[in-house]
Amino acid sequence: MGLFGRKEKTEDGKIKCEYCDMKFDDKERMKRHVKKAHSEKGGDMPNMNPFGLG
Repeated sequence: MGLFGRKEKTEDGKIKCEYCDMKFDDKERMKRHVKKAHSEKGGDMPNMNPFGLG
């Protein structure tokens, strides 16, 4: 990982997630993915479970 949290770009110009192998065209999509998939409570994403479990 580069200085000041710069995201690593792959050879095809996509931004790679620092935790898994997923690649994104847009840095906002990558940020949402990291919050939802790699954080404890999902960050600022709303709970999509209609029963409120989980």
